[in-house]
Amino acid sequence: MNQQVINKVPFLFGGDYNPEQWPESTWEKDIKMVEQAEINSATINVFSWSLLQPKENKYDFTMLDKIVSLLKKHNFKIVMATSTAALPGWMVKKYKDVSRVNTYGIRQGFGKRHNACPNSPNFQKLAEDLVTQIMKRYGQERSVVCWHISNEYGGYCYCDNCAKEFRKWLKIKYTTIENLNNAWNANFWSHTIHEWDEVVPPSKLSDEFDNGKAVLGGEALDYRRFQSDSLLNEFLMEKAVIRKFNKTTPITTNFMGTQEDLDYFKWARHLDVVSWDNYPSFDTTAAFTAMNHDLMYGLKKQPFMLMEQAPSQQNWQAFNALKAPGEIRFLSYQAVAHGANTVQFFQLRQARSGSEKLHSSIISNRDSTQTRVFKEVAQIGTEMKQLDTNIWSSRRKSKVAIIFDWESFWGINSSVGPTVNLHYINRIYAYYKFFYKNNISVDFISDNDNLSTYKIVIAPAHYILKPKLANKISVFVNQGGNFITDFMSNVVDENDNLFQGNGPLDKLLGMWVEERDALTPKNDVELQVMDTGRKTKADVLCDVVHLDGAEILAKFQTSKFYNNYPAITQNKFGKGHAYYVCTALSDETMDWLGKYILKKGKLTISEKNKESVERISRYTDKYQYEFILNTQDREQIYHNRTSDLVDIVSNKKINTGDVHLKPFGVLITRIKLNEDQN
Repeated sequence: MNQQVINKVPFLFGGDYNPEQWPESTWEKDIKMVEQAEINSATINVFSWSLLQPKENKYDFTMLDKIVSLLKKHNFKIVMATSTAALPGWMVKKYKDVSRVNTYGIRQGFGKRHNACPNSPNFQKLAEDLVTQIMKRYGQERSVVCWHISNEYGGYCYCDNCAKEFRKWLKIKYTTIENLNNAWNANFWSHTIHEWDEVVPPSKLSDEFDNGKAVLGGEALDYRRFQSDSLLNEFLMEKAVIRKFNKTTPITTNFMGTQEDLDYFKWARHLDVVSWDNYPSFDTTAAFTAMNHDLMYGLKKQPFMLMEQAPSQQNWQAFNALKAPGEIRFLSYQAVAHGANTVQFFQLRQARSGSEKLHSSIISNRDSTQTRVFKEVAQIGTEMKQLDTNIWSSRRKSKVAIIFDWESFWGINSSVGPTVNLHYINRIYAYYKFFYKNNISVDFISDNDNLSTYKIVIAPAHYILKPKLANKISVFVNQGGNFITDFMSNVVDENDNLFQGNGPLDKLLGMWVEERDALTPKNDVELQVMDTGRKTKADVLCDVVHLDGAEILAKFQTSKFYNNYPAITQNKFGKGHAYYVCTALSDETMDWLGKYILKKGKLTISEKNKESVERISRYTDKYQYEFILNTQDREQIYHNRTSDLVDIVSNKKINTGDVHLKPFGVLITRIKLNEDQN
């Protein structure tokens, strides 16, 4: 059903609309204004629970009815949220257990948002009742093109209800206390469990250190799995209610890129379409934003919804810089290039007050269509309305994959040692940005995905290694694939217990790790690439390894005892090769290694353009759509060697030779594929 459902999501150009925050007399004017920017959709009802249900036994849809009626009058497509992301005051006052308890044991009072305990029976019942009432009223509303459950799920709870449900979750997973103790190696520090009710959530009051690290890694991992599952179960409850009344309209919830709390791969199986909120900071690179888009695409290997982005500045970051002229246009097209089939904003009209009043919107508090931001959004809307509609049915193609593993993310962040400078996302990005700057498409995959369609698979900092994945990687390499992993990989099992003796990938890698040295910021080392003789810096960690069949591609140059020890190794295994990187490489060495492995994988780098010019493609059966994006606020040169190309945004011919791209400029070309390219 997923493929059928996802194809029903039309192209949406719009964003969040919260008219309940303004006088009703302004609503019609708002809609008429944004229509001038070719806005065709609105996301509504995200935080309206207290208006929809002013008392426990009273529902009032008067205001929402008016909003829906107005949007229908103007032929707007509606993304309808379920309003369950913020609790009304009467509920918190009557049912204390609906609010979360934080890691310090303090229960949240009435206020803020994203504050409900997913394991509160009262919250579950009241949320189910609310969604039921919404669906009874709007479940067959044809203007609703997508259902939006809650909002930006995340955060954990440590209350008594969660403790009780955690024990149930553990009983299902481990069956017996003996199995639990063995998995957690619970004899450590007298943690042996004798009765199930001795298990408590690992909080700051129990097994979580002040710095967030864990006493028992297995316990911490299980609590993260449990909390991710608990929030997912709440999502699934709401989804089940929607499906009772509507069998086909797509259902989503908005993700947040590389956020840590939830296992998005597990969640994505239950979403009809992935959506996410893109809020780069003033210093976020275009490559990092692209990586987040690619991760969201990879969750289902399908186009996603760009649910939110700021038309100009955010309000909640440390430094909320304005977006330069052309920048939001570039960011919108970058999202489409990487797989977005909608372009949506937060929000249509600027908030009058509250914590979001300084967040940019399409209509600012100046109430004018003559602002810089409004004009740029209108330009984007006009252009996208005229784009070749085949773009929205196109897909990505990649021969390179990076395994993104939320459990390794959690395990590294919970582990005590070896260094505070080890960050999982940084390790992922270190590899991704090499391929990005060389215009090579990358898929993000989970450890459950098929590897056989790729020529290169990378598993950075894959701390937790499960037997199934280890076997899958060995088969992949044996059949001719190229596999790369690095330090802090192949370290522990799924319960955070160190492998005893050989690690599952030692034979494949042809080497084994004896020790790992944490480098201080003032104590980096050098490494020397064997075939070039070049020396470059390395940092974060140095694995001290012993060869068992592998050869050295680079070696450490240091005053320490592991001088001349391997820094990068290569091992022939069957028809393929496995590589191990013992340290954090400089960009220069990563560039060398990436090109070396591309050659092994028989993949070529197309003509090199400047790193600040991004090139990426989407494909249909007949066409390749190449997006050429200037990621910088200054003119760039793009060298075009293909004749007869037309920019389908401006409908102008692109000359061969040097093409001048305006600051944040965008070109999209369409190339007809021959049968061999399909």
